[in-house]
Amino acid sequence: MTHEGKSYDFYGLENESYWFPITLRNSVFVTLYGFLEHILIKMCKILKATKKITRSIKSFIDDKNNYGPTIEKASNYILSVVNIHFPNQLPEWTHMKNCAALRNSIIHNFANANDKVNALLPMNGVTTEIKDVANEVLGYDYLGEIVGVSQFNFESSFFLLSGFNKEFLSSFAKIMNDFFMVNGSLLNGKYDKEVADFNFSV
Repeated sequence: MTHEGKSYDFYGLENESYWFPITLRNSVFVTLYGFLEHILIKMCKILKATKKITRSIKSFIDDKNNYGPTIEKASNYILSVVNIHFPNQLPEWTHMKNCAALRNSIIHNFANANDKVNALLPMNGVTTEIKDVANEVLGYDYLGEIVGVSQFNFESSFFLLSGFNKEFLSSFAKIMNDFFMVNGSLLNGKYDKEVADFNFSV
């Protein structure tokens, strides 16, 4: 297997009990994060169309004066351009913004615990000890050496525990619930023709 120019050859049957849950959890998380990003951008496009706003979310995201992950830029668009409530003060939102560093490391750096990730640790549902994953998967206190960890430099990696994605999804639901509780008028089911014809592709 090759990833970002590096070769890894540890997906043998003898190691699958460790690597499969790691890969599965990372994949689920990246999918959930991508869905969050997609939903927020879609919301921005709907709000732009319904409220006749001239500035696009794309130009706002591409603005070099805007910093932070895309989800934060989308929330800032809702707050400062659309000028309506977004629950950016909730601890769940801070958690979701922090998750951007995890997502980027998984996508681009094979879950390396880089400086941005290390600044977040300790973090609920995240461990730098692969034995913690083995203990969850095997169901008992695993004290043996995990084959391949030192060989493939996984001492510098982080791993998601079984409850991490559930917490992420719960935070996602909390953010959306708070947003629509305050902005209930957005749920009135009325859409302009402009919205119906709008291209919502990200």
